[in-house]
Amino acid sequence: MQRLELSQPDYGTARKKLGIYLIGLLICTILTLMAFEIAQHPHFSRGLNLLFIYMAAFAQFLVQVICFLRLTTETEQGVNNILSFIFTIVILITIIAGSWWIMWSLNYYMIG
Repeated sequence: MQRLELSQPDYGTARKKLGIYLIGLLICTILTLMAFEIAQHPHFSRGLNLLFIYMAAFAQFLVQVICFLRLTTETEQGVNNILSFIFTIVILITIIAGSWWIMWSLNYYMIG
């Protein structure tokens, strides 16, 4: 008689562990407080302060993707998840950049 194994479906995400959620929460809190401090008490030029804030926001985005969405390359489904995530980002950037270009062109040709 053959034994049937019930396996968990592969969603391409890493194992759920409380520690990774706590690490993500701690890092995101630190990055948020750092950006808040820079916004409240600017120590550098405006451009450098904005650069620090944007870098903190991008770092927080990466931490949230890795820690909370748990995107990994451990399985084939995980690689597919990452590729579809990257494709979504490329499409969003294309739509936003195209819209900005159209609005700039309309402004330029309407005023000129």
